[in-house]
Amino acid sequence: MPSPRRLAATVLSKGVVSRGWYSILTGVAMLYVAWLLSGVGDDDPAAAPVGLVLAVVGVWCLARGVRLEARRRAGD
Repeated sequence: MPSPRRLAATVLSKGVVSRGWYSILTGVAMLYVAWLLSGVGDDDPAAAPVGLVLAVVGVWCLARGVRLEARRRAGD
């Protein structure tokens, strides 16, 4: 199983990223930023609500991307 970095590099090196993969990568990035914001919640009161919104949108983007890729692969 390839590492996430190698998988992302392979997908991005192919040129045009499909809508599904774009959504998946965006969702993962949002979840990562939400996770980073969870560590600064004591210092910044706005970090918790912003992190929560990013986590919800990140999960939604991730689920949307998986659905789009599953539909695309079923049609192939």
